[in-house]
Amino acid sequence: MLRLRTFGGCVLERDGVPLDAASGQRKALALLALVAAAGDRGINRERLLAWLWPDSDDARARTSLKQLIHSLRRRLECPEVLPSAAVLRFDPRIIGSDVTEFRHAVRTGAHERAVELHAGPFLDGFYLKGADDFERWTASERASLEADLARVLESLAERDTARGAVRTSVEWWRRLVEVDPLSTRATLGFMQALGAAGEPAAALRHARSFEARVGEETGGSVDATVRALAARLLRQGAATLPSIAVLPFASPGGGPADELFSDGLTDELIGALGRLPGLRVTGRTSSYAVKSRGLPVPAIGETLGVASLLEGSVRCAGDRLKVGVQLVSAGDNRVLWAETYDREMRDLFAVQEEIARAIAEALRVRLAGPASSPARSADLVCYQLYLKGRYLTKTRVSREALHQAARYFDQAIAIDPAFAPAFAGLSDAHAYLAVMGYGKPREEFAAAIAAAREALRLDDTLADAHVSLAHCLVVHDFEWAAAEQEFRLAIALDSSNTTARLIFALCLQNQGRFDEAIAQLEAAKALDPLAPFLDAVLGRVYVNARMPEAALRPLMEVLAFAPELDVVHQQLGHAYLQLGRPAEAIAALRRAAELSGGRDSAHLAYGLAVTGARDEAVVILRHLTGPESEPAQLAFHIAMAYAGLGDADEALRWLEVGYTERASFMDGIKVTPAFDPLHDDPRWTALLRRMRLA
Repeated sequence: MLRLRTFGGCVLERDGVPLDAASGQRKALALLALVAAAGDRGINRERLLAWLWPDSDDARARTSLKQLIHSLRRRLECPEVLPSAAVLRFDPRIIGSDVTEFRHAVRTGAHERAVELHAGPFLDGFYLKGADDFERWTASERASLEADLARVLESLAERDTARGAVRTSVEWWRRLVEVDPLSTRATLGFMQALGAAGEPAAALRHARSFEARVGEETGGSVDATVRALAARLLRQGAATLPSIAVLPFASPGGGPADELFSDGLTDELIGALGRLPGLRVTGRTSSYAVKSRGLPVPAIGETLGVASLLEGSVRCAGDRLKVGVQLVSAGDNRVLWAETYDREMRDLFAVQEEIARAIAEALRVRLAGPASSPARSADLVCYQLYLKGRYLTKTRVSREALHQAARYFDQAIAIDPAFAPAFAGLSDAHAYLAVMGYGKPREEFAAAIAAAREALRLDDTLADAHVSLAHCLVVHDFEWAAAEQEFRLAIALDSSNTTARLIFALCLQNQGRFDEAIAQLEAAKALDPLAPFLDAVLGRVYVNARMPEAALRPLMEVLAFAPELDVVHQQLGHAYLQLGRPAEAIAALRRAAELSGGRDSAHLAYGLAVTGARDEAVVILRHLTGPESEPAQLAFHIAMAYAGLGDADEALRWLEVGYTERASFMDGIKVTPAFDPLHDDPRWTALLRRMRLA
């Protein structure tokens, strides 16, 4: 059976498989979209003529319509696809469409099915040259369908709010604010749902984002009710749900190996506690960052927005392990629970389990199964090698560190081939080597995918393994739907996994789903408020969404405490370019190039090119494409510079190189503003189609 998909694009399928016979016939697809949207009432031929052939006389237009229908029947080998009649409509026994199914689901109250069908904006990215009336019709239909979706989402959100289904109500409200981002009603519902779910910090961040968007897009100010709710949530603080930050465990008198071991224990406890339902756990980056500032306990609690802190120390002596821990109330520094464990090293995992259970009991958190991860090795040497590898992948991104991490993971696997976390870590090490340009992407990704799939074969409940596979599916395979499924599964398994939300946000952004990306980043920031890379990526999303004013806030915030993070300067440069502030843009891009080298030098060349300094841009490009460089790994960035120079042929040639070599950042080409001048080129559309982005 034939089926037309109109949400998120325009694709004709037969039995779920896209038909190449129709993919290049834009006017034929437009005709089918018009008929599909008309539903049972159908559409008369006169209206079709006016929309599809506005510049032709009546006789010529009628001939063109007949020829188009005949060609479509022949290509599809289906004479009945559009019956000969004055009014055209689909025969549901032969051809269906998602837009028809969506409207039926809305009418019959099958609201969850309606949300499932609305997979993106109506005819998203579909353009018919020289048919302005068709474009206006598309915009009108899109608005009507999104209004229907908004009503459905609000109904679902209110239903689950009334039921007390906190988590699902949050997701329905989140979807609603993505569809209607300027709606005060949707914003209030979303903020209230986040507050009820124990995420007041995320609600406050959404309020700030909403205020920035309203100011930027309407020039007005937000309704007083939004500010009043934000003030109430601020007063509530972190009291809605039990919340905790695990501060880095000390290793008094120990050497580097003991420090690594104590960091590993800290990370394991953060992960174990993060899997407890009903407990909000601060992410690793923020816990480590706040500890280094030497703040008193109340200030740490206020900074991280948590009600309790876990402190501890680890001593290793031969085969003995001594762990001292205490749970402290952040508000008054009162000790809620304390314990010392003096055990053999082989009892490490039992100690982790006991600590997590004791904390759950002290904070009155419901346990559902084991309090820590079931994925562990019985061999302590294997586990220590794994910790070393994870430490390097989490704290360093140099070529040497990532190669060393891969060696640690390989050694751990050699000792215990059934230890799934080591395979997930190995996958990440190889993927990062590819993304950072430290290895041949196809070889590194092949190793990364194999390791991720082996980790899942050994333990399909391991959230990190789902994230590892999803990362590869996005960056190497451009399998967007499959990646999204893996990301959502990882978050369901471990809602505190900020890495899952970060990379998922990039996956969403790269498809143009900016509001969804921002929502994932805000959720991650609620868990890890001091993680600088989250703000840096949030700034990047706003830049790619063409919202430079909104981008400045997170970028300037992170610049204050992470001035050496090159991507912050890079994205500040692009934000300033969009704002028409060339001097500040070039200064920021120069600083980024000083910090990172080749990649950001290409961004600088782009900035110079579009601000008139073409000669300097050309000099930089000659260096980047010279024999002493590795230009294939910088193909995306080099293409950006050529696009800035107005050289579409060279820009597209380098993008082809980037696609072939799977160069870094290629997954983001659809939303990168620098490539806007290429959008009308058929080669651009063909490339997006191969990347499943058209």
